Amino acid sequence: MKNKRFIILLLLISCGAVSSVTSASSLRVNRIRSWTAPDHTRVVLDMSGESVYRVRVLDNPHRIAIDIPGSRFASGVEPFTVGDGVIERIRINRLRSGGQVVFDLPRKTDYSDFALKPNRSHPYRIVFDLKRNLSDREVQVKRDRIEEIVSSGKKVVIIDPGHGGSDPGACSRFGLQEKDVVLDICFLLKRYIEKKPDYHAVMTREGDYYVGRYRRIQIAREHQGDCFVSVHANRFDNYNVRGSEVYFLSLTGASDENAQRVAERENVLHDLERESRTLNNDVQRILLDLTETDIMEKSSRLALYVNDEISGSRNIPPRGVKQANFVVLRSISMPSILVETAYLSNARDVRYLKKKDMRDWIARNIAEGIFRYFEAYPPSARDVAVSSYFSHTVCRGETLWSIAEKYGLDLSSLCRLNDFSRNTTIYPGQEIRVYREKN
Repeated sequence: MKNKRFIILLLLISCGAVSSVTSASSLRVNRIRSWTAPDHTRVVLDMSGESVYRVRVLDNPHRIAIDIPGSRFASGVEPFTVGDGVIERIRINRLRSGGQVVFDLPRKTDYSDFALKPNRSHPYRIVFDLKRNLSDREVQVKRDRIEEIVSSGKKVVIIDPGHGGSDPGACSRFGLQEKDVVLDICFLLKRYIEKKPDYHAVMTREGDYYVGRYRRIQIAREHQGDCFVSVHANRFDNYNVRGSEVYFLSLTGASDENAQRVAERENVLHDLERESRTLNNDVQRILLDLTETDIMEKSSRLALYVNDEISGSRNIPPRGVKQANFVVLRSISMPSILVETAYLSNARDVRYLKKKDMRDWIARNIAEGIFRYFEAYPPSARDVAVSSYFSHTVCRGETLWSIAEKYGLDLSSLCRLNDFSRNTTIYPGQEIRVYREKN
């Protein structure tokens, strides 16, 4: 009997050991995805569970190696070529200690990395953002183009297609993804805006790549936009809910429960971003601007005009103008709205959004609302002054002192704007905040 019990105990221990090994080796890299943006490349590793990883930067040749102990690669995960000037190729190595992912680089570059926990539509992820290093010529061309637009006297409309890249936004049961729908609508909107000779449109993204909250704000400021229009598509657990909604910022709370829910959904990805704590000071300054000017009132007027125009559709019913505390709006110091074009959770709304002529109708009528707004409220000198925060891209050989002198700032002011010390090291291609008082 004792021998029998001993054998059973050995079997239990053995099973436990096998179970432990199985658990350790069950961590998988299920997919590797990449997106190329104008200023960076994002790579996402979709993981089967929470993982520990180690990053090493190697030279000769330049590469970044990511070791994930105890992991293996799922079937179908293979090396692939990126070739976008930031990453040449992504390789995988099956090591005895676990899986290894390697980014082959044409040159050394700055990067950031972070891990994300799963949510309703995403698994565990490890995210890498690799910065694109601009040449001096590219920096100068970009700067000249912005200066040309700013000095043209045209009304500048910032068009913000929501989500993008690794963040698809709302996903329909019927195959549509928010990031794709709104990008198409925004391209159409840009076309309608620029049919008017005294208007210019700037899009915060022009492809399927992720743009962080702070970068969207930077784009709006550096182009000194006269208004900001963020375009989205909604979703809800109740599949019967449908229609369009237009939002403007509320600093105190949402206008109703649904508005609060929409704001929470749109804000969740922004809250995950690893951004500088200097944004907090920036937000406080912009909120002060909002309370001291009529920007909030003008945002409500812009929302009303746009809602009035898109309410004419018999296909997608209007749900009215609402207020909510959207992250992407509360840091923009210009009249700003967020348009939820329809509900991707509703079969009828999706059927209409799939039609090119319906997307065109939405874009045309958003444009008409913007035109009506500017007829009633042409940009004022005060609006321009509030919007005159913008970014400077550091060129080779520049110092904080030389940049401060270029924009008529004292060094202390420049450091305060960026939360720098006087000894902070800057590098070519870095975006830093500057301020220029308009004449």
